[in-house]
Amino acid sequence: MKVTFPHFGNYDIAFESLFEKIGLNYVLPPKTTPFDIERGAKISPEMYCFPFKVNMGNYLRAIEKGANLIFIWQNPGLCRQKYYAKLQEKALREAGFQVSVIGLGPDIFLRLKKIARVSFFKMSLATYFCLKKIKLIEEIERKARFLRPRERNLGETDRVMEGLLEQLKKIKKLGKLLSFKREIKESFAKIELKKDQKFPKVGIIGEIFTVIDGMTNYQIEKKLGQLGVDVSRKLTLSEFIKHGLFPWKRKRAQKIASPYLKSPVGGHGLLTVVEMIEYAKEGYDGIIHLLPMGCMPETTVRPILQQIKEEKKIPFLSFSIDEQSSETGLITRLEAFVDLLKAQKL
Repeated sequence: MKVTFPHFGNYDIAFESLFEKIGLNYVLPPKTTPFDIERGAKISPEMYCFPFKVNMGNYLRAIEKGANLIFIWQNPGLCRQKYYAKLQEKALREAGFQVSVIGLGPDIFLRLKKIARVSFFKMSLATYFCLKKIKLIEEIERKARFLRPRERNLGETDRVMEGLLEQLKKIKKLGKLLSFKREIKESFAKIELKKDQKFPKVGIIGEIFTVIDGMTNYQIEKKLGQLGVDVSRKLTLSEFIKHGLFPWKRKRAQKIASPYLKSPVGGHGLLTVVEMIEYAKEGYDGIIHLLPMGCMPETTVRPILQQIKEEKKIPFLSFSIDEQSSETGLITRLEAFVDLLKAQKL
């Protein structure tokens, strides 16, 4: 058995650790490329959303390296993503690949424990190690978002970030992992910053995969930082996990969104509305909405986002992304949006 899983931003580093700790033989597909996306789209149902096709491209590369068992997160609720495991397995087998796809949901701990045949204690330690890496990845990304528009030497923040992620990937011992936050702080502190600069603040909202995975959204956070924008992203894997685990967080989100959204729409539609409301209250200068083309929950809430935009008088830009999207087109719209924000801030 050789297992694999699709890329999901920088979180691959944490998922690798989890599989290593429980002794599963895994294959990590190479970083996603436009060629992988094209291959995945060719064997995917045409009307399914972009993450489905990106995942399929990742699987094909992993299968070429010997993978025969695929894990994918299976989100419960109204979004059709909960059917992806069965649909992706069917599409792969119709294309001639004899592999199995397993959807992991809220029962992920027990499912992996059973598949790996490890003790409860060993599975718990592996899970804790993985969760700690997830938090450190998010800390690195948060600091990078803050520093990019402020760095004196263009690209220095990203060089530091890549170095830290590479170090984090190599950490195997818990003691080293627990002390790594200090390394993050010290490394970023060495970056020389501009003085007395004001930057427009932009919040990013939308569907979780499109928002988090840089290869899917054309590294939009990096591009905005290089354009001199202070970027914020509330949606992280940690927040997604908390939202699933703690009913009080879901109730709070429903209460905030209730003036605009009375019923569930599936996916991350509710959180998208909540985050737009919060960014508007916090005085952000603009909001960017990212969604896969055809994503039903995000398409459903887009008129609500437009309504909030009109009420709160906040600049708003929405990007629908699929395999036909153009990076050049995105950059052009992004530059025009940033010019508008900077003009308003003067």
